[in-house]
Amino acid sequence: MNTFEAGLGLRWIREGLVLFRMRPFLLTNVFVAYFLFLMIVGAFPLIGSALPPLIAPIFSIFFLCVIHDVSERRPFDYSHLFALLKKPVVFRLLALGALYFFAAVVAVYASSSVDGGVFLRAMQGEQLEAQIIQESNVRQAVILAVFLHFLAQLCFWFVAPLIAWKNMPVGQALFYNFFTLLRIWKAFFVYLFGLFVTCFITPMLISTLIMLLLGRNIGLLFTFSLLMVVAVLVYCSFYSMFINIFGEPSAEGVSFD
Repeated sequence: MNTFEAGLGLRWIREGLVLFRMRPFLLTNVFVAYFLFLMIVGAFPLIGSALPPLIAPIFSIFFLCVIHDVSERRPFDYSHLFALLKKPVVFRLLALGALYFFAAVVAVYASSSVDGGVFLRAMQGEQLEAQIIQESNVRQAVILAVFLHFLAQLCFWFVAPLIAWKNMPVGQALFYNFFTLLRIWKAFFVYLFGLFVTCFITPMLISTLIMLLLGRNIGLLFTFSLLMVVAVLVYCSFYSMFINIFGEPSAEGVSFD
């Protein structure tokens, strides 16, 4: 690994923007298709909550493969997904997805210590009276759940591509992820701050302005479209970060042939 200065965090975001501008419609359409798939799955009571985190690592690698094709100026090819599913690495990614699910459950259950389980009951689909919500500390519970979930995501930050592209077992990938974040913490902090400004503050201000000028319905539609673009930009900047730190995908990982 190289030495990572703080300014690299902004460079990763800039390179992500360049990647997005190369094939914006392709990247956005692939992500929207995945989002619509999750909405359909979410309509089923039993699998709707468990399946999305389980398959999230698989989609992440598939989408990173699409971004890699864009960076190499190759045509889009669905075969990456089928190549991924044929490899033993898919079982490691599913195990990682199970860890995603476990971390999310722990975060929500931990929030019960703040509001007495009101947020947990709401997440389970229970219809709560407005008075119960108002008299509880549900806002603080949501903040705690989001914070704990964010900490969990840091633990998993590089794990999926380390599994798929560097052919690492889950435990080894978690180990490398932890010490990599320690090594690049300055650049990583700048990266997170840049993402917060670029992908949260700026879109929020634009969406608010659109709502004021064109009305709430148009503003909500614009906000949804903007959120899809923002999600793609985050993936593109993540790809740039990973390649800069760990290098190109290994030949032992997912094939790009």
